[in-house]
Amino acid sequence: MISGPDLPVIEVTDAGGIIGRSSECEILLPAPTVSRNHARISFVRDHWQISDLGGTNGTFLNTIKIESGEPSLLAESDRLQIGPWVLQVGTMEATTVSLPTEQDEEEIERRVQKIAPDEVAAMARHRLSLFIECAGEINRATDDAEQADAILSSALEGTGFGRAALLRPIDQGDQVEVLHFKNRSGTHVGFETFSRSLIRAAAGGDMVSLLSDSQPDYGQSIADLNIHSALCCPIMVDDIVSSIMYLDARGSEATVEADAAGFCQALVRIAGLAVASLRRRELMERQKRLVSDLAAAREAQQFIVPSLGGRIGEFDYSVLFKPGRYASGDLFDVFKLSDDRVAVCLGDVSGKGIGAAILMAASQSYLHAAMHRFDDPGEAVGALNAYISERSPINRFISLWVGVFDPRSRAVTYVDAGHGHWVHCRSDGTCHSPSRATHQPIGIEGTAVFTTNTLDCGPGDRVLIMTDGVVEQPSPTGDQYGIDRVHELLSTLDSPEDDVSRLVEEVRNFAETDELADDTTVASIRFMS
Repeated sequence: MISGPDLPVIEVTDAGGIIGRSSECEILLPAPTVSRNHARISFVRDHWQISDLGGTNGTFLNTIKIESGEPSLLAESDRLQIGPWVLQVGTMEATTVSLPTEQDEEEIERRVQKIAPDEVAAMARHRLSLFIECAGEINRATDDAEQADAILSSALEGTGFGRAALLRPIDQGDQVEVLHFKNRSGTHVGFETFSRSLIRAAAGGDMVSLLSDSQPDYGQSIADLNIHSALCCPIMVDDIVSSIMYLDARGSEATVEADAAGFCQALVRIAGLAVASLRRRELMERQKRLVSDLAAAREAQQFIVPSLGGRIGEFDYSVLFKPGRYASGDLFDVFKLSDDRVAVCLGDVSGKGIGAAILMAASQSYLHAAMHRFDDPGEAVGALNAYISERSPINRFISLWVGVFDPRSRAVTYVDAGHGHWVHCRSDGTCHSPSRATHQPIGIEGTAVFTTNTLDCGPGDRVLIMTDGVVEQPSPTGDQYGIDRVHELLSTLDSPEDDVSRLVEEVRNFAETDELADDTTVASIRFMS
């Protein structure tokens, strides 16, 4: 934690979690300015990402407000602002160089003064060319280190101070993270300590200076370093202190320029704009990489999804597979087995995004092979469950329906593992949903045993399976579409094509939007004779 009400170190496992003020959140931030479910942090493959969930006051990444619903990649030392807290991203090991600040409030109280906001107006005209040149160097920087170096080089050249550092305060200014430092000779030098009073003032948004005493003997200065002058300037990005530029002069070093404060005041203004611009470019690059990864996942997913309609053996079928914006956690497969039997699999991986899509692809491939290896769907699902339980994160599971359609017996032998959303439509127009799921979802208990049930069908009967995005789709008033509306609609239809197209159309009309709340998959299979 960098600033805000006291919190313990927040350790997040690879399972990620929800950030918010609700007691059910994995990362609890109890403050009125934090929404109940404010943001989600997750680990996908080799990187962390954060998504704003519509938090009332927004979620800020490196002072830039992220778009609600869009995942943003996180990197080491990133800073998240949520409500009154500023949190720094990092491993449990130390990720930054930090130094303590010197408790010097009483010693230098009489020597510290705030710089008026209009100080820049006093800058001599002949100094403007130097400032313009420095501003150009800062804006030409292509990364954080190059930009920090340009800011400090410009400050030293334009002020006469002996050394400079770019800092970020930690623990309300008791410590600082040193981002960059150098002296007038161009070499990098370290600082033993910094003035806490100056840091705290600048962290509050004020530009402050430590003036030289009028006496020739300065006596003991802060931290016994014989510092006779210092300047502390906040670099603001969108009205938030992004970092602090700290300058000092010691002993017999050159006299500080008379307009140093005005020069630095102008410099940090242009630096704030340049920092914001660079951060936005970096976030855009991260988003491009993330979108590229998601597009690749969706392309791979489309490769393993079977044809979305037609004839297979003695059955005809139709499927509507509507993933989210990039990739889906829904699983669907249809394929032939021996003796003209046909296997149909439909499931829903918990969660959304690329993590759910990867687990879906792995599960579908494994289940496809297991259905060919085992004669009984219960054994195939049991093998998949053991496989997933051993490998998937603890918070991931799969609700799954697997059925084997036999044209000779006109029976469907099935396993319902936590799914429950399906309908049997007879050729006479009557529709009903068999009893709710008889088994727990996949991935909860690795040793679970899955047994089969049998559904007897007649010529022209249809079996429709859907993910929960259909029955749980809310209307603008909060009502769910529900299974009764599904029955009522299907009783008026008689073909798999109409089943899926009309059902999804009616759900969209009910929701009054084309953007449904969840991934949506609907499959309808009909006995031809």
